[in-house]
Parts: sequence; C-alpha cells; structure tokens
Amino acid sequence: MLARGALCRLAAEVSKQATHDLPKLASLVQTTRHGSALAIRTLSRGSQLQTRSYATTKAATTPTETVKKAVKAKAAAGKSVKKTTTAKRTSTTKKAAANTKAAPKKAKKKAAPKKPATKRAPKKVLTPEEKEKLVIRKLRLLALKEPVSNYPVTAFNIYISEALKGTGTGATAALSSKAATWKNVTPAEHERYNHLAAERNESNAAAYKAWIETHTPDQIRIANNARAQLRKKLAGTLKSNAKPSHTRPLMDERRVLRPRSSWTFFFAERSQSSDFTGIRITDRTNLLAAEWKALDANERKKYEDKAAADKQRWTRETSALASSST
Repeated sequence: MLARGALCRLAAEVSKQATHDLPKLASLVQTTRHGSALAIRTLSRGSQLQTRSYATTKAATTPTETVKKAVKAKAAAGKSVKKTTTAKRTSTTKKAAANTKAAPKKAKKKAAPKKPATKRAPKKVLTPEEKEKLVIRKLRLLALKEPVSNYPVTAFNIYISEALKGTGTGATAALSSKAATWKNVTPAEHERYNHLAAERNESNAAAYKAWIETHTPDQIRIANNARAQLRKKLAGTLKSNAKPSHTRPLMDERRVLRPRSSWTFFFAERSQSSDFTGIRITDRTNLLAAEWKALDANERKKYEDKAAADKQRWTRETSALASSST
C-alpha cells in the first residue's frame, strides 16, 4: 500500500518537473524503492516514535530507459499543448484586431437645427373700392394692349402732327391755331397729306395684323370680353365722356363670324334700298320690323334658307379652327 502511494505521488510530480531535472527524478524513484522496503521493517518502531524517516542514498541512481521515455513523452506533450494554445491565442488576437480596424465606428450625424416657424401676417380686408380696383387691374391684363391703334389716320392728323413739331406752346393752344390754318392749305398740299395718311394707315394695319396673329383666337376672344367689361365699368369716369384706352374690340380676321338670323339678312338687304335714304336708324328699324311681321311664309323662306346656310358655314369654320389650334 505504501509503495502504491509513493508511485502515485511520483506520477503526480512528474508532470511538474521539467526535462532538465532528470537526475533528480531518477534519485526520487530510487529513494522510493528503498523507502518502501525500509518502511515495512521499521513499522512498529515508527509507530512508537511518531515519526517517519526516509532512506537516502549517497549517490544518485541512474533511471531506467522506461522512465526516461515516459518523462520525455510527458514533457513533449506539455510543450505542444502550450505552443498550440499560444498560436491560437495569437491568431485570435490578430483577427480581433483586424475586425476592429476594418469596421470603425460610424460617427453620429448631428441633428439639423429646426427653423423657426414664420408667422403669417393677418390677411388684409379689402374695401369695396379696393376690390373694384383689383378687378379692373385683372381685366386690364386680360384685355391686352395693341402696339398700334387701328384708328384710321386722316390727312388732317398728318398736317397737325407736322405743324406741332418744334413748338414750345401748349398743345391745346397750338392745336386751335393750326386747325384754323388747315382751311388755307392748297390742293397740292392736301394731296400730299392724303398720300402720307394712306401710307401711315397701311403700315399701321400691317403691324396691327402681325400683333393680332401673335395671339390665339381664343386669347383675342377673352381680350374682347375683358374690354367690354372695362367699357361698362369705366363709363363716365373720364372727362368729357372720353372712352378709356385699349377698350375697343380687337379685329381678328381668323375669328369665326357667328351665324346670322333670317331677320338679319332681311334687315341688311332692305337697308340698302333707296327707300330709306335720309331716315334715321331708329326710324328705319321700326319700319323694317313692321314689314318683317307682314311677310308670309313663302316670302320669309328665302331669308330662312340663307340663315340655315350661314349656320352650316359657322359649323365648318369652327371645326376647322379647333383642329388647326390643336
């Protein structure tokens, strides 16, 4: 039993010894062998003395080949385990460092400062006069402004424009004085002014037509509607009952004429008769209305046929204009 205990202690201490302690290990093995035999002989004496003595040799005993091989194998196994563990720890440390470098921490974006809410000014309440001015301003924009007037220029206009050049007096005084001298113009001078007026009218008409064609027929229609409203709203607001500028209807040759009624054809035909020469328009209209009521169905049919044909014309022209605009 004591020999087994000694061998167990020896096996436990073998792993704790390094390879350079082989002589010490061999001495320990030899001591254990002799100690086991000595302990059996001196058991009774040892129990009396309450002490344990170990036998030692004077010289170290050479260990056997079996013990040397076991010690070397144990030492080699311990080194391989240490190297493997060290290598694993080194590789793990390198990988962790690489991962740490590859994935740097993302910097947090700073929240943008909130803009202060702008306070809206309270909406101004317009008076009726201000509302009317706003409506007129919008109508002016829709009414358009022609670059040249379509008013016909007369020889007297050319004469006055030439006579007022370079005068320093007031326009009203100069106009009244020059108008009086117009009666003394010779026939040759009058002819020259007529020629200049005709040239001015032709150039104005060309410029007016070119300006009209820069707009669509629908834009001209909207402009004419706005001009009609302006004439009503501004009536009586100017001095001497003058008409407001840029309110005359715009003349567009592309505009499709509305279909005329049978009464319109009858009125136009009868107005050209010499029977109504010198009669005022109101009296003429009353006389023609009485004649129209007195016509029978056969006499009216001629004018009704003209009205039907004119309506077909209006349908064709309207369709053609719509297709060309698209």
